[in-house]
Amino acid sequence: MPRKKIQHWFKSEANAVIAIDATRASKNWSALAEEIQNLSAARIEKVKQAHNGKSVQIIDNAEDLDTVKEDGRYLVQPPLVARDAALLEGSLRSRGYSSVVGCREPVTGLGCCPIVALGSGVTVRVQVEEPKNPKKPTCAWFDHALEELGHHVIESMNLESPTLRQLDYLIAHFSAIPTYTHAYRLAIEICSTLESENV
Repeated sequence: MPRKKIQHWFKSEANAVIAIDATRASKNWSALAEEIQNLSAARIEKVKQAHNGKSVQIIDNAEDLDTVKEDGRYLVQPPLVARDAALLEGSLRSRGYSSVVGCREPVTGLGCCPIVALGSGVTVRVQVEEPKNPKKPTCAWFDHALEELGHHVIESMNLESPTLRQLDYLIAHFSAIPTYTHAYRLAIEICSTLESENV
């Protein structure tokens, strides 16, 4: 059951996601840039609401995916996987809650903590340092981990590929790194390049 009062970002985000698909298909680069900006603005607002001063909440039980009832930062961890994190984010969004959801995998042999996320047909994974207290990761650690995930996506982009392919790469990763604003700015810059090239 949704909240009675849905935050403004909710409708803006949903509209922008639909519009991005439509404007990309029509190759209307200026309109696409505007919708990417709208999506970024909506997600920035969602992040502000999610950063509510409370600690990171750990979710490691499938039964909790549809029962959490507050804004905030959520860390999904084993035995749950990235798909569960996506389900949690979707559940919270559909019920009107502002959330930032991350997913960690088991510690590697080198003692690193893999952070993983799903995009549109893509999976992103990066290794970060294990939190000092794995049972109570700090907000700073959580935010840093998601920032590193975004850095990894940008660093992995093939800058020698055609401009349009670079744009599609970023769009496919938006849902994996929704809080990483640099990805949106870069996509908007690419739209401007495509518009100037009249591709």
